[in-house]
Amino acid sequence: MRMFRGAVQVRRLSLLAMVILALVIAGSGCGLKIGARSSGPLTVTDDAGRQVTFDHRPARIVSLAPSNTEILFAVGAGPKVVGVDTYSDYPADAKSLPKVGGFSNPNIEAIVALKPDLILATGEHSKLLDQFEKVNLRVLILSPRTIEDVYANLVLVGRVAGSEQKAKAVVEEMKARLAKIAEGLKMIKPEDRVAVYYEVYSDPLMSVGPGTFIHQVITLAGGRNIFADAKTDYPVVDSETIVARNPAVIVYPDFHGSQALTADKVRSRPGWGKIQAVNKGQVFSINADTISRPGPRLVDAVETLAKMFYPDKFGK
Repeated sequence: MRMFRGAVQVRRLSLLAMVILALVIAGSGCGLKIGARSSGPLTVTDDAGRQVTFDHRPARIVSLAPSNTEILFAVGAGPKVVGVDTYSDYPADAKSLPKVGGFSNPNIEAIVALKPDLILATGEHSKLLDQFEKVNLRVLILSPRTIEDVYANLVLVGRVAGSEQKAKAVVEEMKARLAKIAEGLKMIKPEDRVAVYYEVYSDPLMSVGPGTFIHQVITLAGGRNIFADAKTDYPVVDSETIVARNPAVIVYPDFHGSQALTADKVRSRPGWGKIQAVNKGQVFSINADTISRPGPRLVDAVETLAKMFYPDKFGK
């Protein structure tokens, strides 16, 4: 009986060893594992089509754009961020981080001094790649043009930072919020949706074309961009055309610390008293950061616009 029990224990221990060995083999075959430690390199492709290989999880990250900073914090990589551009002010924790210069003119020496193992850049920074590569700094370029691109960026950054599951959860939450808005809009025919004029700038008058994520935000909120036929991303438009197209809602970005457009200024423009949006007091400002940064807060902008366009459905 003792020999039988001993044989059973040996078989159990052997089986346990085989299971552990199988798990080790499976883990090593999956490349970089989620977590702080890794068993192999990870190669990813950024928005510039560049393949970048990481031997280990980046522990010190510098962000060169506010949207990138928001993505990093959203996926849970905030504690790894050691430097940001001067415009990165969200979330609040980003304000106190060391600054490495402006968006278009980052300070290379300041970046190198922080000893990052990842620089999260944008297409605007492609011209600096040679300088970064000379000092052996890894760079990922993010250049999203749609909300779908933002989803992909979130997952990419989460994967590299070791928080892919968190990133996927953020994406699913964003999709769920947009699905709720889409559900509220499904009974409104495309031709019956609110005509919207979005004013990027007032002098000269500038709006958004169909190739921008702002246009997509307007569309997802149930609006019809009156310059959806524009041939450029940010067309310069004339006052007469805006009056003729008679938008039901006018929206402009409210930039903190800038000379923001006001509803009173809109009403005082020659001929604009004929516009439906002006007559009915449907001239609104929106937080510029939520709608101009291609990051997770674009969904906030969609929800805000949906309330402006259809207060009876989504609340004021």
